[in-house]
Amino acid sequence: MFTRSVRVMPSDVSCDGRIKLRSLLNYFQDTAGLAVEDIEGTSTELYSRGYAWVLMKYEIDFAGKLPMLDDTFTIHTFHDPNHGYNTLRMFQVYNGQQENIVSAKTSWLLVDVHTGRPVKPTAHIPGIASRDNQDISPDFTDIPDIDTVTRSANITVKYHDLDYNGHVNNAVYFEWVYDLSPVDIMTHSLRRICALFRSGARQRECVTVDFSVRENMCVSRVYRPNSTKPCASFLCVWSVNHE
Repeated sequence: MFTRSVRVMPSDVSCDGRIKLRSLLNYFQDTAGLAVEDIEGTSTELYSRGYAWVLMKYEIDFAGKLPMLDDTFTIHTFHDPNHGYNTLRMFQVYNGQQENIVSAKTSWLLVDVHTGRPVKPTAHIPGIASRDNQDISPDFTDIPDIDTVTRSANITVKYHDLDYNGHVNNAVYFEWVYDLSPVDIMTHSLRRICALFRSGARQRECVTVDFSVRENMCVSRVYRPNSTKPCASFLCVWSVNHE
């Protein structure tokens, strides 16, 4: 298991003084890269060999309060590359009292950047299964369809929304869904969020985000221009703050 200690900096926090979801997810992604850097190289080195990682699924459970400004927390991560074309990776966040406050499970594809097709990681990255390797269940939560749209919003993709592959970074999608949710995020806390990614929006595209609220749940779909199929889908579970 790979472990990394992180201190919450001023640029990481929101108006409540706690780490932003986008910052936390960026730390997850960076930690995953550091965990395998001596096996597959840096992101630019991997890309120069013709490969890139693409996120497909995400499940995050929040069991406690997120770290605040100047807090130090620890990220633990391990992976399971033994699922054919899919590599699964877990993240666990522990606060200063060694309490597990966040758990996240992800599914990734290793893609040939020239053909756009997935390849088997165990065949193209020697040693990927040799360290920090633990069994992870391949089961992910199904995200329901939207029956009635409660709210809809349009967003134009900006330059700084993009990642190294030229697509919208996964953490940006989460931020869109979080900020635009019909749920009052000043009085509610996120308890669980599940995501499914099918394709990546690009710079200057105007995407549409549809929302549907069901009791304490909110289902979201993100559509690229002239597409009837969502490029990303989300399920958020909220609870009322009692502070």
